[in-house]
Amino acid sequence: MDVSKVEPFTNVACPECGKHTRVKREFGPYTLSRRHAIGGMSLVFVAQDNTLGREVIVKILNEEYSADEKRISAFEEEARITASISHPNVVRVFTTGRAFDRFYIAMEFVTGGHFEHHISERGTIPEAEALPLAVHVASGLKAAKACGLIHRDVKPGNILLDSNGSAKLVDFGLALVTKGGKATASEIWATPYYVPPETIEGAEEDFRSDIYAFGATMYHALAGKPPCNEESMDTKRLREAKQQILPLQKAARWLHPETCAIIDRCMAYAPDDRFRSYDDLIAALKSAEQGLGTDIPKPAKTAVPAPSSGRRRGGTPLGQKVALASAVLVVLVAIAFSAKMVLGTDGPGNGSVKPPIAGGDPGKQPGNEGSGSTPGERDGATSLAVAKQYVAAGEALQNGTYSEAANLFGVVRDHPNVLEPTGTWAASESIIASYLDGDSAAAKSGIKKALSHLQDAKGVNGRVRSRLQGIFRDLGKVSPIKAEESKVAGGNEDALVWMLCGLKNWDQGMIEEALPFFQQVSSLKVKRDQAWVEPYKALADAYLEDAKRLRRAEPRTFRVAGNEARTMADELHGVIGQLQTKGRARFNVRCWQLELERLARKSGGPPVGNPDPVVRVARDPEGLDRLLKACKFADAEKLVRQWKPADQESRKRRSAYLQLVQASRSFLAELGEASEARETSLKMVARDGREFSKVVGGGAHRLILVGEDGAEVSLSWPKIEPDSLIELHRELVKGGGSDLESIRRHERAVAFDFVAGDRDRAREAAGRLSEVSDLFQRRWSEVSLAIKD
Repeated sequence: MDVSKVEPFTNVACPECGKHTRVKREFGPYTLSRRHAIGGMSLVFVAQDNTLGREVIVKILNEEYSADEKRISAFEEEARITASISHPNVVRVFTTGRAFDRFYIAMEFVTGGHFEHHISERGTIPEAEALPLAVHVASGLKAAKACGLIHRDVKPGNILLDSNGSAKLVDFGLALVTKGGKATASEIWATPYYVPPETIEGAEEDFRSDIYAFGATMYHALAGKPPCNEESMDTKRLREAKQQILPLQKAARWLHPETCAIIDRCMAYAPDDRFRSYDDLIAALKSAEQGLGTDIPKPAKTAVPAPSSGRRRGGTPLGQKVALASAVLVVLVAIAFSAKMVLGTDGPGNGSVKPPIAGGDPGKQPGNEGSGSTPGERDGATSLAVAKQYVAAGEALQNGTYSEAANLFGVVRDHPNVLEPTGTWAASESIIASYLDGDSAAAKSGIKKALSHLQDAKGVNGRVRSRLQGIFRDLGKVSPIKAEESKVAGGNEDALVWMLCGLKNWDQGMIEEALPFFQQVSSLKVKRDQAWVEPYKALADAYLEDAKRLRRAEPRTFRVAGNEARTMADELHGVIGQLQTKGRARFNVRCWQLELERLARKSGGPPVGNPDPVVRVARDPEGLDRLLKACKFADAEKLVRQWKPADQESRKRRSAYLQLVQASRSFLAELGEASEARETSLKMVARDGREFSKVVGGGAHRLILVGEDGAEVSLSWPKIEPDSLIELHRELVKGGGSDLESIRRHERAVAFDFVAGDRDRAREAAGRLSEVSDLFQRRWSEVSLAIKD
């Protein structure tokens, strides 16, 4: 066959035998295995590296451009540019070459997909997830700038996510070489949603143009819609759209003000109003991430899907209104009618449980097949309100506020207009939430109410009713429920039933009998349409981990006394701090402690205390206070993260310590960076008493100082007096940065001084900073209250 005219990887049939085969698959050492994407100028394939046995991406120039020397030159330039940037947040280029008269680039295969796809699938990206990704992207752009480049096409489709959740920039096909200054592009290829105003005008561009596109990308991710809906490249219309962008806080009211201020500043119309450097941008993003704490707002549930850079997806305002109206209609119809009956006859075995999506889209709540309900019999607005209540209950469950979740599920269960099976599964999840909260009495009450609800529920067939009634009655018995006797069919749909049985056994102290149920849930493979399973898998894993902790912690003997009993009881305090679950696990450990304390008192001496885990480690020679004073903030953060607080007050305290430690780490990192770029004549004192007259360099972990004899000495942070580091900070921030950056630097210095230096001086500085920054004042007040300072 003559296949010279066909595209690479084309499926052709042999004219003799009819056998199909793929042609033009071998590109140098790479064999094309499947099509991955189609770009404006190229075809993208996943290929096998035959030399190193790994999967790579092979990007092949389109046929129409393969004879165009200008395009070939641009393609080669893209490969050269990308290969020149060595950074973990930029996709690596392995090699380039020609095959079948086509130019190709072989590069790293990033398995997590495009950021655009994640936005499209999920609607919005949670703030706590988006901010670290934003830091990755900004770091990649910073690396490009260091090579004298601007990307010029930052958008969700050019950001890839790897299996570890890190972001990587790709596609430098439109990049300009600026060498740190400005440049003007000879062509304008851009996506209207993200293109900066200066590009539209054909004006000079610099790194701040990338910052604009970066801001527009993150706006889309956080708000669930692009900052403007104008899709044409008409200069006048696009310019007007860029001047009328809705502030992010108004587009996404659930976001923190600090995050919104950062993104809005990135998207300032005039380049001079944007961030002055990537260092400032990254510092601001990290500060916003640090400020999230434990109080993370929840995004709205309705969001506009991610627009494609190549085609329209309902991007006009009218299209969005129609889509929103349709979504509401789907919610009402899904609630008023039904998808399938719970434990329907079409499932595996005796039927499959089809529970609702806890914390998911109310439009996917199961309905009431066979109940005879019609829109006239069920008021749509009431049904929608019930669905929203169910969603709120699911979110409370995922957030760990189990008592609130139990109450909300109970409200749904008892609503007079609740449909089935929603009511029955709300009854089940109310019991689960009470067990998770360690509240046995509430769980027993929930079991009785579930039985009563099921007795009166209409639209549940007899077999299903009988089966669930049997399970609910077993929950109230003293004897354990055995896995082989639970009569569940198997599969993801049974996760709620398994959780009920496992939690019942666990609550009654039958740990070993509970584990098979948790293992069943943990081993489930979650399908795309069964996202409700994920929270239960995580909960099951927590119980399995706590079971391991209990096995390790249980004393092998209680035939001890005196100091030995006292030591054993004290060690168990640390175990309680590590437990992830409430109720029985803590009860067991406390029982062991009480017995050991009794033995200790019996032999004389002071009683065993019960200090807070963070306070306890602070008393230890290698505890928290020692680590903080020694500026070993990475170790301190690891120690605080090991603490698993059980109550809200302790959780706030843990969050406060984490904020202080993370801010202190950022303070030192910034100090090292600034010292690397600038020499400073300043008296510095080491902890061993040595004095130095100058700082001539720095890094992430140390400073390079000049002694009185002129010799250079490299000292790590723990070896330098905190007072000297504070003085160095004051010297380096003089007259540098905008008000926003200056406040953030001072905020980190206050945190560092508070935990590692002079606490009274830190309080005084915090008071002055509170007078000029309401945001700092609020955060500092929360931290101070949490740690009872």
